[in-house]
Amino acid sequence: MKILHVLPSLAVGGMERMVIQLAADATAHGDSVVVASGPGIWVERATQAGAAHVALPVTTRRAVFGMAATTAALARCIGQVQPDVVHAHNVRATLLARLALTAARHRAALIPTLHGLAPGDYRAASHVLRLIVGRVIACAPSVARSLNEAGFPGDRINVITNGAVLQPAGPQRQAELRNSLQLGPAPVVVGIGRLVRQKNWPVFIEAAGYLPGPSFVVAGEGPLHAELVGLAAASGCGVRFVGLIDDVAALLGLACCVVSTSSWEGLPLTLLEALSLGVPAVATAVDGVTDVVPPKAALLVPPGDPRAVAGAVARVLGDDGLAADLRREALAAALRWGPERMLAEYRQAYRTAVGG
Repeated sequence: MKILHVLPSLAVGGMERMVIQLAADATAHGDSVVVASGPGIWVERATQAGAAHVALPVTTRRAVFGMAATTAALARCIGQVQPDVVHAHNVRATLLARLALTAARHRAALIPTLHGLAPGDYRAASHVLRLIVGRVIACAPSVARSLNEAGFPGDRINVITNGAVLQPAGPQRQAELRNSLQLGPAPVVVGIGRLVRQKNWPVFIEAAGYLPGPSFVVAGEGPLHAELVGLAAASGCGVRFVGLIDDVAALLGLACCVVSTSSWEGLPLTLLEALSLGVPAVATAVDGVTDVVPPKAALLVPPGDPRAVAGAVARVLGDDGLAADLRREALAAALRWGPERMLAEYRQAYRTAVGG
């Protein structure tokens, strides 16, 4: 089977990680995989997973991801690859794929996956998707629910929950990372994610200001980097923004607590990865979190409440029994979201779509 993935970029993110997982699984099963995307530092990871990469012109939200140049480039790619399945990720990629398939006059199964949107974007997404595809795969129950509430028929939505598991990093990897980040002996509280509005990092920064003891570290890049570094410096809270960390498992191994302050989530892959390592977690109780994280596996707090975040972190750091309970419940919960089920369900979705 020939599979073509279409997505906006191969920057660091949950959607991109899932595409790389799918590419590696498909090539291991003897399929041919091509990933068509804009640029990103994970292009090399995609090729290491066995996929060929086709560069698409840089696109923006305002350009509706398509426009003539990108549609033409993808149409040429489709003409050369002759895919059996075009797997498009999020709405703009799905629209581009539909336009390019038409331009290339090629019949292939178009499978769109919706990875989560800002709450205000679902209505427009529902309208576009109703017009151009028969079915949609949602990456999490909260995404399916939001799309359905926005007007997309529920009987045309399948849910395949993304898998998210990390293998522990050994003491040497953790020690090397501790040295490279110049972390002292204080407890380490970690946030991981893109530096974008959705993640609500100002709440993380303000919460850190209530807790002078621990070291607070944020790993990630994004358009708000300079703004957030300035905010942290002005607050005097000591939060350090350390950029992208390749060895996430080692960073989580150093963490006494991981914190997610997101305003919304489709599926919080980084949080799920932390829980798969048994790291005690504090997270905002938004739909994408409460759908998949059992209440006893993390301390859930209201979104936008720095004092609640700080209080929950203080409980984790000050109560060894609570931390042990969270660790045990997190490891048990993580058995539900291993990647094997996700990969098997997508293999079946490809076979069904091609056969149908």
